[in-house]
Amino acid sequence: MKKNFTLFIISDLISQFSAGIVLAALNWYIIDVYQSNSLVATIANINVIAGLIISLVAVGLLKRMNSKRIALMSYFFRVIFIALPLILLKLGIDDRLAIYLLALSNGIGWNLYFPASKDILNSFTAEENALQLNSFAEISMQVGLFSAALVSGILYRYIGFENILLLGTFLFFAALVIFALVKYQESDKVEAIEQQGVFAYLIRHKWLLILGLVLYIPFIGANVINTTLPGYIQAHLSGNSISYGFTDTMYGVGACLAGVLLPVIAKFINKEHLIFPLFSIAVLLGVVLVLNHSLALTAGYIFLLGSVGPAIRTIIYTRTMEIVPSKLLGPLVSVWNFINLIFQFVANYSVGRVMDIVGPQWGFMIYASTMLLGILLFIGIKNRYRA
Repeated sequence: MKKNFTLFIISDLISQFSAGIVLAALNWYIIDVYQSNSLVATIANINVIAGLIISLVAVGLLKRMNSKRIALMSYFFRVIFIALPLILLKLGIDDRLAIYLLALSNGIGWNLYFPASKDILNSFTAEENALQLNSFAEISMQVGLFSAALVSGILYRYIGFENILLLGTFLFFAALVIFALVKYQESDKVEAIEQQGVFAYLIRHKWLLILGLVLYIPFIGANVINTTLPGYIQAHLSGNSISYGFTDTMYGVGACLAGVLLPVIAKFINKEHLIFPLFSIAVLLGVVLVLNHSLALTAGYIFLLGSVGPAIRTIIYTRTMEIVPSKLLGPLVSVWNFINLIFQFVANYSVGRVMDIVGPQWGFMIYASTMLLGILLFIGIKNRYRA
């Protein structure tokens, strides 16, 4: 099991790194060429719309198909939807179409991969090591996804956007090959006669819908940060692609620190009691970033946000694995992901409009409001959650 878990994590790390360098480069390319926060938000929402459609498909696929096959499909889609834009850009045909296809790469790929990967991760997890493995998986995601931003910022400055896409294509293909080597014990799939099992389960346990929102609000918050940061760095703080990449990377550094420290802290403090304080810190930092004018301090604030959001996700997902039957976990995550994408669409649209009309710093007020919603929702279910 150790060898296969290691292969799983290595593949995940490479794929998240590839997604990170492509996403960071894409966001900066849009700001650099088009000077439009609304276009950054539009690209994010193309990602979301694709994700909404794929999430509906993923629920059914996870009931009938091997999770490994679904994850491999996600890698295939990502390779294709990065290679095609690269060809369009090289031929000088239509850079806007290339941008839209790159958004589809993440929208299709991520929303197929995420529930399937959680299903696979669950097969490696026992009750006694759930927090440790979830923390390790969170570290892998953050090291790959957000720490790639610094590399992307430097590469953008010195080798350009198209060469970053070429690198991303090769990395995703390498991740696909490594993932194909992973072996694990597939959980029993829900039989065809039980197709509505996950929905019946949610009807019996309605509070889990709210729990899913609380789980995904840090994801929505991270997406708001991704949408806000390029324009915030360039227009509000007069930074360049390297300072943007470094600042974005600090989120990943904070997330890695949280992943390392959380299992240690949980030995002394009930981890469930950390959720409210962590959400509160996130709200406060969002407001501080609205008032901030220092590039150096911004990196520190983003580092703290990186420590907070992933810690919340890890705690809640670990608790979810204790509550939800394993055979329903993958489909349930897909349902939650669908709901999350609707909220992401609204948040992205709001961020783009507010930043272009009011000012780039006000994107972080949307972030603070999102995390405040997380506090209110968690208060409503905390008794059931801790029961």
